[in-house]
Amino acid sequence: MGSLSKLLTYSCYELGHTWHPNCYHACFEISLLTFIESCKIYGVVYLVSALIRGKRISPEYGKKLLSDFLRSACFLTTNGFLYIGFFCVIRNILQHVNVITASFLPAFFASLTAVMIERPERRSLLAIYVTNVASECVWNSLLSRGIVRSVPRGEVYIFMAAMAVLGYSFRSTNPLSPSLNSILQLFVGPGESGAVVANTAASQMSREPQVDTTRQTRQNSWISALTSVLWSRHSLCPHRGSCLLNTSWSAVRSFSQGFLLQLCIKLVTSLPRLGRSPGKVRSLLQNPINFKAGLGLAWFTAAFKGVCCLCRWIRGKDEASHGTLAGAVAGMAMYFYSAPSIALYLLWKTFEALYDDGCKSGKLPRIPGSVIIMYSISTAYLFHMAALEQYNLKPSYWRFLQRLTWGRMGEYNRYLLDEFGLGSSRNFDGVWPKYKEGFISESFKAKLASHIHAAS
Repeated sequence: MGSLSKLLTYSCYELGHTWHPNCYHACFEISLLTFIESCKIYGVVYLVSALIRGKRISPEYGKKLLSDFLRSACFLTTNGFLYIGFFCVIRNILQHVNVITASFLPAFFASLTAVMIERPERRSLLAIYVTNVASECVWNSLLSRGIVRSVPRGEVYIFMAAMAVLGYSFRSTNPLSPSLNSILQLFVGPGESGAVVANTAASQMSREPQVDTTRQTRQNSWISALTSVLWSRHSLCPHRGSCLLNTSWSAVRSFSQGFLLQLCIKLVTSLPRLGRSPGKVRSLLQNPINFKAGLGLAWFTAAFKGVCCLCRWIRGKDEASHGTLAGAVAGMAMYFYSAPSIALYLLWKTFEALYDDGCKSGKLPRIPGSVIIMYSISTAYLFHMAALEQYNLKPSYWRFLQRLTWGRMGEYNRYLLDEFGLGSSRNFDGVWPKYKEGFISESFKAKLASHIHAAS
């Protein structure tokens, strides 16, 4: 680990903005490129968001939409511009680059400044997203160093754990997060939500039970309860028809929804190829991922509803705690449709909801600026990984950085960073950036010449 303490005395041009020797020009170029890409990215995001909400377009709403769009574009532009700017400032002050100032520190200050531009209501979403990606990178880094071992289908356990908590919350009359409850309601329907179940139980208390005394006696046996759940409906169940029929229909409907949703995603992302080869539509229809998405959603919905029904039959009452078991069993859907990013995102959203609930109840202290700090540290870590350990960075995030900077992020001279002993130049095929000879030092010229000689 001694190599991590090295100080690199290369210039900003030799190490960082290798595409142009002038710091001001490099910063201006990055700001222009990131603004163009930010407009493209957020243009689609805000347009789709407006269409989904279905709001009537009015001059007031149009102005607000334009203002929010420009604010988000400026946020992303500032993040990219200040990353290069702080890198140059810090390097010129210290007259060297170390393992912290190579990427992490400039990215931290840039992110801290940029996120203050973004709308407050979006900061939490951004913080959860980058923390989600950063946590995946931390795991990859530990895995590559042999500190941890790979857990086969680990995303299944993560998803089950998060859903156990959210399942309880969903069936509680006082949910942790209304937004997460709304998302769960889209999949399992409002019938099993805490408010609906409480109303159903209250109405059943005021009238004669729908099952006879003999059946109530037989419910003491779990085998009888299982038989009952197949052919009839418990008096506390909010659905119509037998529990088996309701669960089966939910599975069929969810399978078709999952299949069609995944198919639509594939079609949209494949439009350019389909324009050239229309015959590929058939292969998209038969893609196994569509069936996996259908199976995953079918299991999720049917398992949640089915377990809730079974608990009512076995225990003869309805409680929010049933949602814990239902959520954990429903979380096994990740086995059919593997999506580690979704599992991690839901886990972090669950932590956020639990922390917020703890703050509201006075059990946990509310840390001022915690969202901003979390965003800044997570983003700084991702930029650190992009510069020094790109091979451990999530591929989709690396593509995002490359797109945002028009490939400039890949022009960082990672062969110089190899002196830290992190293998930074891995995946870059031995190609050095092209320098303008009049702007590099004599010592760097000698290093460059030795590299060219070794490559030849």
